[in-house]
Amino acid sequence: MKTILLILLSLALSLNLYPQRALSDKQWIEDLDFMIGRLDGIHPTLYANINKEQMQERVKELREKVPTLSDNEIIVELLKIVTAIHDGHTRLHGNNLTKKWYPLRIEKFSDGYYITAITKEHSKLIGAKILAFNNQPVEIVFDKLKEITPHDNSYGQDYFAPMYLTMSSILSGLHIIKSSDDLLIVSLKNKGQKDDKLILNSTEFQTGDDLSWFWRDYAVPSKEYTNILSVDSILPLYLRKYKQPFWFDFIKENNTVYFAFNECINDDNNNFERFNNKLWSYIDSVKAKHLIIDLRNNFGGTNSHIMPLIYQIIKHDSINKKGNLFIITSKKTFSAALDCATWIEFHCNPIFVGEPTGAAPNHYADPDFSYLPNSKILLMISKYYWQDSWPWDNRKYIEPTLKVDLSSVDYFNFKDPATNEIFKYIKQNQ
Repeated sequence: MKTILLILLSLALSLNLYPQRALSDKQWIEDLDFMIGRLDGIHPTLYANINKEQMQERVKELREKVPTLSDNEIIVELLKIVTAIHDGHTRLHGNNLTKKWYPLRIEKFSDGYYITAITKEHSKLIGAKILAFNNQPVEIVFDKLKEITPHDNSYGQDYFAPMYLTMSSILSGLHIIKSSDDLLIVSLKNKGQKDDKLILNSTEFQTGDDLSWFWRDYAVPSKEYTNILSVDSILPLYLRKYKQPFWFDFIKENNTVYFAFNECINDDNNNFERFNNKLWSYIDSVKAKHLIIDLRNNFGGTNSHIMPLIYQIIKHDSINKKGNLFIITSKKTFSAALDCATWIEFHCNPIFVGEPTGAAPNHYADPDFSYLPNSKILLMISKYYWQDSWPWDNRKYIEPTLKVDLSSVDYFNFKDPATNEIFKYIKQNQ
């Protein structure tokens, strides 16, 4: 009987009769080989954080395991290989990572994981603290998610890992749920401090390959959702007009110009040169003493138009000195936003405030785009190494001088401890 069972098992493997398989063993191995070939050929320093022998051993192990794995488990193993490179711009990405999504947004605050956006039918759960998913403690679930979250540093991981929580394929491949169609059972403590449960079905969702619903819109993978950002008048400055790439306001009490730099973009609708000229003309007209540049919402973009901002800071002696120029950062501050922050740090005299950045001063970026031939998953690979700081600057992030963590209490009560810390500093040093 054992012999017959072994023969049947072998036949099932060879014919790809395992459940949750849309691609054959041959197709997945072709995708794996394509990915490794592209990584070897494009990335400037592929083995900076993992040696070649380790990478080859991981690839060999996966090739051997492919016949025993589901599609979702294979996707997870591919993500683990890419994550080991420790480069946030080198990643498997796009809408083909999953077919179904859970309409939920979780964010990590200094006091735990909380729901910050969800479908309207569950809007009363905004602000609820997460305890577990499918009976697995939230910390264990996010430890698993971080194994497949590409990153420059742990802060960037904290920002991006919740996106993968919405992907049913990833949760299945990590064995948090059994299959992509399983319910996600969220154990939580609601605002009344009572234990509660949220049960979610995975659903189809149309999204572009950039997955901008996550990093641009504070949204969930659903057409309709709710969050705390709908009432602009009571929001702190950093959450107002967050979809606007750049804007500024004057805080008369502290003689301070607040500049929200939310995206590094320069096009016909958002001309940064015109904006920069307007910003500095205004600073001169009101004789502003302090300038706050807020990069907390800035996930990057294009850096080619940023230098005129740096030049103007350098030209303004009254602004370009310790105690007058402040840069606010967060774990979302990434890519071209890091170029901006590092150039200001390198050439000017700022005080950094807030959370450590989600990338390093010197980092890889400007990804090449291609698709795995069979699964059609988007493969992004950094083409360049941006040395924005000194060659020997090995920091993984910019550590703020005035480090201010954001708690759930502050977030859901519309408070901004980072700008409050700046105004406190200004008052004490006048």
